[in-house]
Parts: sequence; structure tokens; C-alpha cells
Amino acid sequence: MTQIAKSCSAPALVRWVCVNCGDHFRGKVVPKYCYNCGMVQGYAAEDIPIIGTRSSELGQLKPGVFVDDWSLALRHGLPLGCSIVLRGRPGAGKSRAGYRLGAAIGQCMAFGLEMGKTLSSVTARDAGSNMENFWWYEDLDGLKDLPHLNPDTVVIDSIQKLGRARARIVAGLRKWALENDRNVILVSQLNTHGKSRHGEDDDFDCDVLVNVTRCKNDGIMRQEIHGLDSTRTPCQEGCAHIEITKSRVCNLVALDVPIVADKLH
Repeated sequence: MTQIAKSCSAPALVRWVCVNCGDHFRGKVVPKYCYNCGMVQGYAAEDIPIIGTRSSELGQLKPGVFVDDWSLALRHGLPLGCSIVLRGRPGAGKSRAGYRLGAAIGQCMAFGLEMGKTLSSVTARDAGSNMENFWWYEDLDGLKDLPHLNPDTVVIDSIQKLGRARARIVAGLRKWALENDRNVILVSQLNTHGKSRHGEDDDFDCDVLVNVTRCKNDGIMRQEIHGLDSTRTPCQEGCAHIEITKSRVCNLVALDVPIVADKLH
């Protein structure tokens, strides 16, 4: 701290404090003595601690791993540190899409909480996933491996199976991803009203929210909006139709993503 002059001409982020008793002065013209203890020339300038961060001090989003299946939406991959939720009704293809995306990003800890690790691995294989990238789990004890494996991504299928630990686990994984430049992929079940079962708060905390639907109904290919098209066009065979309904990192677009092993890229 330095002694002050008769008038306050310091920057706005400075306050005036008595060096003897700690009294704060808030006027425009600083007095010659402390109003509280009487010390002459007692007030000195002190920087005000600011919690906020200036724009120039912030970093940029780090590009993720480019995945060709998702390139129409995630042109630079899912940014590192970000999370994505795939929501859909039973049979929509959300698990297949989640496993395939996770393995395409890199080393993947996959929690098949709904189907178990054996059936989940078969689902991932049938979806055309890179099976060499997986570590499989069927309960939350597997999270103990997280600091040791330090995978590129974690897939949870589904978050409804987390039960009462759901909010804590989702928040913890999002924190892990942000601090370690990793990704989290969550699969969520929609009820008959189009809402996530057991609440949507955890869904909307994540960075990208995707609704997943079938490309066929009763064997007939559906027609949906794709990309930036303004008219509906037929969905692609061997795919799931996804619509990005909320995103902090990319445009809100719809597209088809492959979920079958022999689907040509």
C-alpha cells in the first residue's frame, strides 16, 4: 500500500483503508486523517479483489476428435471438456450411437448399466464400433478405474440406472471431463410424453442435448429434416436420426448417424 494524496484519483478497483485501524473510506476526497482513529495521512490505497475474469484472460474451446459420422454437427469434434446426452425411446438407437461415438473419440470406459457389459459389448459391435477402444463395466464400482485409465471418454447407458446417485455422478463426470480435457457421453430414456424419465435437470446441465429417433417406422423409411435443408428427405438405411435440440458448442441441426456395422461411410 502507498500513502494517498488529498484527492482520490485512483482507478475504480481501488479502495481506501486506514493502515492503523482498517477503517474504510468511501468518499471522493480522501481526508488528511482517519475518521475512526485519527491517524494523520492514515488512508492508503488497496486493490479490491475481483472474482470475475476479463474476456482477454479466458481461453478458447479445445477442438475434440473429428468423427466423420457426426461431422455435419460437430465440425471440429465434440470440444474437449464437453458432455453430450443422447435421449430417445426404446429401440431408437441411442445406445448404439453412444457406443459408436465413444469408441470413435478414443479409449472409452463404457458402463452398460442397463444391459450389462456382455450384451452392451455385442450392441456396440453390431453398431460398428471400434471394439479395441473399450473397457466394459456394469456397475458404478468401475469408476474407481477412472484415474488409472484416464480414458478419452466415458459412456453411461443409461443415466436412469444411476438411481439416487444420478445428480452426483453426472456432476462428477462433467467436472472430470472439464478438468482433464475429456468427454462424457450419457444415454437417457424418454418417456411416452417425450421427457427424460425421472427428471431432466441433469440432461440440461450438459453441453449438447440430442434426441434420437428411428429412421424406419413399420419397415417404411421416415422423412425428416436433414442438415440445413428446409424440406423433409428420406432417412438413410442403417442409421438413427438425431436432432440437436440444445447446444453450447455447435449449431442446432438434424442428421442421420450410422448404427449398423456394415453401414458404408
